[in-house]
Amino acid sequence: MKRLVLLLLAILSLASCQQNRDKVVAQVYNHKLYLSEVESGLPSGLSPEDSVAMVKDYIDSWVKERLILHEAEHKLSLREKNFDKQLEDYRRSLLINTYYDKLVSDTNMFDITDQDVKAFTRDFDGRYAVNKDIVKVNYVKLSANSKLVAPVKMILFNESRRQEEKDQLPLLFGDSVEYMLDDNTWLYLEDVRAEVPFDLNDGDLKAHHQYVDKTIDGNHYLLVVLDHKNQRSVSETEEERAAVRMMLMNQRKRQFIENHINELYKKALKEGAVTR
Repeated sequence: MKRLVLLLLAILSLASCQQNRDKVVAQVYNHKLYLSEVESGLPSGLSPEDSVAMVKDYIDSWVKERLILHEAEHKLSLREKNFDKQLEDYRRSLLINTYYDKLVSDTNMFDITDQDVKAFTRDFDGRYAVNKDIVKVNYVKLSANSKLVAPVKMILFNESRRQEEKDQLPLLFGDSVEYMLDDNTWLYLEDVRAEVPFDLNDGDLKAHHQYVDKTIDGNHYLLVVLDHKNQRSVSETEEERAAVRMMLMNQRKRQFIENHINELYKKALKEGAVTR
């Protein structure tokens, strides 16, 4: 094992030398694995230990794959190794799908507006509504001994100050403070509960602008419950609006492709290119 590690380290040390880029690092029958192939498969920024492990895995996988291929070449009959039909089918599928992608590459042709999403919601709200609690909250997580706890609490727990001054809080927080200060975004209640080490009980959710102030495991949590719903439409969360938008866009793309195929068919019939 020590010898193998030294060998792999030697391989890695040679990777920076241009004259050694085509050094053979493994061979199975007549197939050779070159240093340049191993090098190209390594991500940058790895530690020496991780590099050694990845090189070893790469070589092991290559050797095993070549052994299996060699065995398959000798054990399978010519008929079993004939993939002409599968390859042609795959090529046709690639050509068609690549052409479809090109047809719909101009996404501006299939833009979905907010009005489109609202229309979908009106038509299908009852059918697609999901019965999961959602909430609107303002939330800040600070260290328990943070000097910001008192001033942040004074802003968040005072409605007039919260409305006027909360946009200034991120300037104080920097990158080390977790917070959510958007009044307009609906979040799944289960996701909010996953972020805090305490349960939001019914009392916290019944009244708007309910305040929660807790210190747990060295962290101080300040949370304002702005709104809560048990049932809602399919497009009240950002996640669901994005899903509806993507679904409607894909529907438009499929319809565009179908119309294009029908036009090609009509044109070919008119020109006599198709006989049935």
